[in-house]
Amino acid sequence: MIVRLGAQGASAVIQVEDDGPGIALPLQERLFDRFVRGDSSRSRTAGSTGLGMSIVQAIVQAHQGQVDISSRPGKTIFTVRLPLSRAVSS
Repeated sequence: MIVRLGAQGASAVIQVEDDGPGIALPLQERLFDRFVRGDSSRSRTAGSTGLGMSIVQAIVQAHQGQVDISSRPGKTIFTVRLPLSRAVSS
């Protein structure tokens, strides 16, 4: 796993990259919905509620940001963009 932090224009950018099997396109389209699980072997009884990415999206949106995914076998990247605040002079 690789984590990157930087700035692009007026946004802070956080990227998390994984070299796993990737996430199928149909699942990518629903990944941020509540109760969606990427692995069918996971269940509520196994400790997975399927809320992780929906919570991430809710927090990012509450800060006027956005979260995106890009995935193919061997490379998945989650990108979070948050607006940079400007220092307020008194």
